[in-house]
Amino acid sequence: MSDEKQYRVYLCGGSSCTACGRDALLRVLEDELWAWELESEVEVYVSGCQDHCDYSPNLKIWPGPYQYKALTTEAIKKIVEQHLLNNTPVAEHLADSSHRR
Repeated sequence: MSDEKQYRVYLCGGSSCTACGRDALLRVLEDELWAWELESEVEVYVSGCQDHCDYSPNLKIWPGPYQYKALTTEAIKKIVEQHLLNNTPVAEHLADSSHRR
């Protein structure tokens, strides 16, 4: 039995993302993971700057990478339900298709 999680989520902890509400988004992310019972499937980290400051706040999901930009609480909820629960990236919040490798 493996303890490896299905997803790793890196919420940017750089100065731009923090100033744009990173702490509140982290609480929403954790609450949504709990509500959907995904805590055992998803690891959440606050990362260093992800170098997408013009599109703050943002996060990256692995496997991928999928880079999400200009996040709101509604976007976080949609990402959890659509991407992390149903394995379907949320196209309208992706930074751009070139971030998918």
